[in-house]
Amino acid sequence: MRKTVVVALIGALAAGAMVGGATVALAQADVIKARQDNRKQAGAAMRAIKAVVDAKGPTAPAVAEAAKLKTLEAAFVKMFPAGSGTGETKALPVIWTDWAGFEAASKASDVAYDKLAVAAGSGNAEALAAAFADTGKTCGACHDKFRAKAN
Repeated sequence: MRKTVVVALIGALAAGAMVGGATVALAQADVIKARQDNRKQAGAAMRAIKAVVDAKGPTAPAVAEAAKLKTLEAAFVKMFPAGSGTGETKALPVIWTDWAGFEAASKASDVAYDKLAVAAGSGNAEALAAAFADTGKTCGACHDKFRAKAN
């Protein structure tokens, strides 16, 4: 009887470990998907602002898009828990080994989005174009260091 209980207990623990491992893998896949969705939304916002810049007309439509970028960035930097750098992701290991640098890059993006919003709200198409170009450079600097190149 005692041997049966021990075997059953070991089996239950093993099953629990497998379920726990599957849960961690699922959670990791979820956070990677959330990061990817976040960046897709950010890309859409940048494309919308580019359309406003290219139109060289009223800049007001870019205000909401700049605010969206700021909100997305605030969430994005929190989407990198330890261990979420494997799987279908372009996130480079340097994110976790240089977390301070990654946070600084996120802060630089946040500042760029503030400037973009101010320029959009100014009604000055040239100021918006300049702020958009600067924002693109800030985004690119983060991509260069922290994101794997596309194949």
